[in-house]
Amino acid sequence: MDVLKITVVLILSYFSFSSSVTNCPNYCTCYFSSNITSVTCVSVESLFNIPKNIPTQTTIMSIEFTNISALTDKDFVGLFQLRELHLSSNLLENISSGVLKEVHQLRILDLTNNLLTTLPPNVFSTAFNLASLILQGNRLQTVNPSWFCQLQSLEWLDLSSNMLTSLLPNTFHNLTNLLILDLSSNELEYLPANLFNKMPNLERLNLGENQLTVFAPATFDHVINLKYLFLNCNKIGKIPEGLFNKLLQLDTLDLSDNKLTSLPQRIFDNLLQLGAKWDQGLDLSENPWICSCDLKYLWQWLAVNSEKVYFLNTLVCAKPEALRGKEIKLLSEEELRC
Repeated sequence: MDVLKITVVLILSYFSFSSSVTNCPNYCTCYFSSNITSVTCVSVESLFNIPKNIPTQTTIMSIEFTNISALTDKDFVGLFQLRELHLSSNLLENISSGVLKEVHQLRILDLTNNLLTTLPPNVFSTAFNLASLILQGNRLQTVNPSWFCQLQSLEWLDLSSNMLTSLLPNTFHNLTNLLILDLSSNELEYLPANLFNKMPNLERLNLGENQLTVFAPATFDHVINLKYLFLNCNKIGKIPEGLFNKLLQLDTLDLSDNKLTSLPQRIFDNLLQLGAKWDQGLDLSENPWICSCDLKYLWQWLAVNSEKVYFLNTLVCAKPEALRGKEIKLLSEEELRC
């Protein structure tokens, strides 16, 4: 009799477990394995809320291209094993402050291409294992430093393609383990001098496609492990002396499509690793160079380092008129009028 009872219990337990494992929300597809449970709900126009009955063992969730406009405190309750949450290309405008309160294992959060204009101050406070946070393609006009207070594990932060015009000096001071920061395609006009002071591990910084005109001389002094720096498509007219002096590991520097007419003496002298990975590492194209004595440093540097420069043949004089269109590397010393 005891054997029969045990057998019945085991059978009932099996069917109960099997039912819970195979349960999948409406409009979604699910995948189950021994260590991964994924839930995917993509391109469902009739989806206006996060689906109910999400398996509690879910580790990866993708809810994208839907009409969901808000996230509530109840949407991800009980998903203690969730590691990746992909919510791109929805209509998200509002996110509750407690939406992530139970997803302590979350490593990746992707909110790309939504309609977010702001976020609650402590929205990420319980997601302290977050490694990648992607906020690209929203409508953020400001960044609240309190968003990042508990994100010491964050390695990748993408704030590109928003509407940022300025940043507070302490915005990123808690992100001491950050490796990648993308601020491209915003409306930034100026950066606080100490904005990057607490980011010693940063390797990749993208500031391209903004409205930057000038930099404080010590802006990059503390990102000593930086390997890739993108400053392209701004309005930079002058670079302060020594701006890159501490970037001894820099492999790629993109200064293309700016307003540069000349460069300070010795500006590239410490960048001995330029092009170390891909042979070429410096882009100076699409700038209105004035070929006078102020350009002699660049002319001399190119004579020794031309193989490190992208689009070398496009580095041409804009002025004076007599040299307009002539390649800088082909100038004679007499033509520089020193």
